[in-house]
Amino acid sequence: MRTDAPKAALVRKRFPRRAEEVAAARRFVSGGLTRGSEAWETTQLLVSEAVTSALDQTAPQRGSGTLEVGYAVVGRRLRVEVSDDGGPARLRRRIHAVRSTGGRGLELVRALAARWGVRESSSGRTIWFEVDITGG
Repeated sequence: MRTDAPKAALVRKRFPRRAEEVAAARRFVSGGLTRGSEAWETTQLLVSEAVTSALDQTAPQRGSGTLEVGYAVVGRRLRVEVSDDGGPARLRRRIHAVRSTGGRGLELVRALAARWGVRESSSGRTIWFEVDITGG
């Protein structure tokens, strides 16, 4: 994991911390990409996983509030950041049973993103990733 800062200003939007906002976050980020392209498909999946991870990793006493999604085109890549205000709970790696139906979101981000990372602080964390957008 890397903790690189963005090289371009991100377009940002805040979303209520609710599971039903995952689809709105996907639409917000991927609206400028060619629908059905590999970059669009990958971005849809990775935004879903990053937002869901942010919702899942929230410290129990901070279950309400918002999360912020930002994106920018940096060179030939789309950079996406998902930040939460979930408090000091650290991102935790879990081991899942083979038949488990959840909990592999950041593994997908790691496998499909050109680059990715996590920044953590006492007030929350940011999961970021970059997707190659060449050709779409």
